[in-house]
Amino acid sequence: MGLVKTVADAEEEDESWEFKQHERTITSFAVSPVSHNIYSSSYDTSIRRLDTEKMKSIDMYAPGEDSQEGISCIDMIDENTVFFSTLEGRVGRLDVRAPGNKAVTWQLSDSKIGGFSVRPFEPNHIATASLDRTLKVWDLRKIKKEEGYGLRPMLVGEHASRLSVSHAAWSASGTHIATSSYDDTIKIHSFTDSKMWAAGKTFDDASMEPSAVIRHNNQTGRWVSILKPHWQRAPKDNVEKVVIGNMNRFVDIFAADGTQLGQLGGDELTAVPAVCEFHPTMGWVAGGNASGKVSLWIGPDDDSAWQETK
Repeated sequence: MGLVKTVADAEEEDESWEFKQHERTITSFAVSPVSHNIYSSSYDTSIRRLDTEKMKSIDMYAPGEDSQEGISCIDMIDENTVFFSTLEGRVGRLDVRAPGNKAVTWQLSDSKIGGFSVRPFEPNHIATASLDRTLKVWDLRKIKKEEGYGLRPMLVGEHASRLSVSHAAWSASGTHIATSSYDDTIKIHSFTDSKMWAAGKTFDDASMEPSAVIRHNNQTGRWVSILKPHWQRAPKDNVEKVVIGNMNRFVDIFAADGTQLGQLGGDELTAVPAVCEFHPTMGWVAGGNASGKVSLWIGPDDDSAWQETK
């Protein structure tokens, strides 16, 4: 692992650094909120940390050569804590300061967990999306032994879709969860009282019903990365927005109530921009595709102006 190529443009005085971080597909990135560190996960079962200042990459979690438990997603809550999900239905919590790459893991599903996220400002709540067709919300403040699973967090509530759920993403305020599913929907679940959740609180099926259901083609097939919704982390305009790729070579932007705020495209888009992210605060969107091209849209900083970009 490490630096494999450097390209320098003497005229522009720019440098491009390429690292081979993993032996298999990279599934997720997380950027440290306070340092130069970038964390990455892979189907090769490892989590690695790249220090972009020192240009050094090291293993942070590697369960061993005998493990086949690929990492499907990672999320960070602070500089020292990385959460991760696996293809075997587990979620783990890694303290990067702990010796020996040790992590606490919980078996949360009998099927692959393709995506998950930790609730902002309240990292005791996590939302998981699974091949078993469910969105599930868990409370880490209540760990108990359950037959067949061992110790695991308390299940707060769940919602089943017709087909597998690809990702579950908490909004910046921690009051909404957006999911994408192979039933060709984006669902938004709203929990307006979530700041007052007491330890041990659970939700019935009615409370877990989505507040908005958006029809959306999510049939990525073999050659396109799975479409996953991502919220803007700290919107400057205080409007919570979620971005997701579109199979017709667009990028879609939706509000928390399901209203479409924009659809971004361009003549140079020759492949599906399947992996999309917002700038943390500004109205800028980046979308990447399987051919290695990244497109950037410099958009407005207020919600109403997105209407002009459709």
